[in-house]
Amino acid sequence: MRRHLVAVLTVLPTVVAFVLGLPLAMHRIDRAGQELVIQRLSEAEQLVHNAAAVLRREGAADMERLRDYRQRTDVNVVVVDTLGQSVFGSPCAGATPPPMEQESVRVALRGGHLESADYSVNDGRRELVVATPVIDEGRHWGVVVTCSSLESLRTHAWTVWATTAVVAFLAIALSAGLAEPLARWLLRPVRLFDRAAHRFAAGDYGARVSVGSGPPELRVLGETFNRMADQLQHTLQTQRSFVGDASHQLRNPLVALQLRLENLEPYVPAGGASQMNAALQEAARMGLILNALLTLARAENRHQPHERIDVIAVLIDRTASWRLSAETTDVHIEVAPGAGGWVSALPGTLDQIVDVFLDNAIRASPPGGRIVLAATSHGQTISISCRDEGPGMTAEEAARACDRFWRGPQTLDTDGSGLGLSIAVSLADASNGRIHLRPAPVGGLDATVVLPEWPWSSTTASETRREDRMRS
Repeated sequence: MRRHLVAVLTVLPTVVAFVLGLPLAMHRIDRAGQELVIQRLSEAEQLVHNAAAVLRREGAADMERLRDYRQRTDVNVVVVDTLGQSVFGSPCAGATPPPMEQESVRVALRGGHLESADYSVNDGRRELVVATPVIDEGRHWGVVVTCSSLESLRTHAWTVWATTAVVAFLAIALSAGLAEPLARWLLRPVRLFDRAAHRFAAGDYGARVSVGSGPPELRVLGETFNRMADQLQHTLQTQRSFVGDASHQLRNPLVALQLRLENLEPYVPAGGASQMNAALQEAARMGLILNALLTLARAENRHQPHERIDVIAVLIDRTASWRLSAETTDVHIEVAPGAGGWVSALPGTLDQIVDVFLDNAIRASPPGGRIVLAATSHGQTISISCRDEGPGMTAEEAARACDRFWRGPQTLDTDGSGLGLSIAVSLADASNGRIHLRPAPVGGLDATVVLPEWPWSSTTASETRREDRMRS
């Protein structure tokens, strides 16, 4: 958009310079030519009296005045009789066509004269030939012809064209020089608005637009965006607080309900034992959902600093925690050897994501199955994957697996809240990461979380060594 705006701000003055400059230059050149014709016609009219005396063969003093005019103005003067014969002066040698063949002279020999607008000075002629009939005492004696060079007029035309070109070039250069700063000034609020909108859409609900610069209209738009963002942020915070508070407040009554149901178990007849067990299972499932909602509410709270997390250490720790649960179903968990590394994430993020992956993998794995945890570095990111040997997911199921409360067809008869992967996605998103669900190479599901790698530096290395010494 900036390039288009710069192009418009540059091309528009260029077009204006040509559209206005060309007609203005041509008008000035034409006006100079007309002024020269009018001046020569006026001077020729003033010479008519002297030319009449010369034609009557009685004006030696008048001839001297004609010679004086020629010397002063460098304009050749020729006086011819009605037959076209020269009485004073020589014909204009530089005129094309010859003076006697030009329209102004032929008209003057007939006793008429051309108007100034009838003369052309921009048709390539070298001299301007002006003819005025000599009429004295009602008699037509001849014609006064003046021939003046058009070199000064051509010089003036070149000067006008050069001046117009220089002014146009300066205007274009000025517009080109100001186009970039002006475009930046106009588009800077738009870039800030776009950046804030992307940050807000990515989950940074504290993103706002700076309204200190730019056109007033864009400042108003930025203020409107900020007010909208404030309202949305308040709404989201209220919603999350409600979910967290409601889940927390419901836990105590739910625990009390479970205790009361368990205390009633000795008093329930044998025929109602199945109903009692079903009620206890539903209460336990409700407890799982409430705990998951609390975890989800905490996961969506992003106002925490990121920290450096050792990937391999987390994988080893979580494997040890889940190994006992996996052994009850004859499932083996192992950590693949790899480079590992350090990731940047919110505290506890990777632990909870790996817990979700392992919980789902253990549920889906058949007896004797194997779950492999691996970490792979990709330069600026690290992928942590969990591969199982279960039935896996279709493309449609993988697309919906991260929706809240969605459960796959093969898990409908097992315990679960349908919030595990939703929590994992929220945790990964809060840490600038993402989650992928793909078919595993040997069958089953490959659940992968990609997190940004911690920026390694000499300061980070020294801190790590210091922490290692403290631990030892």
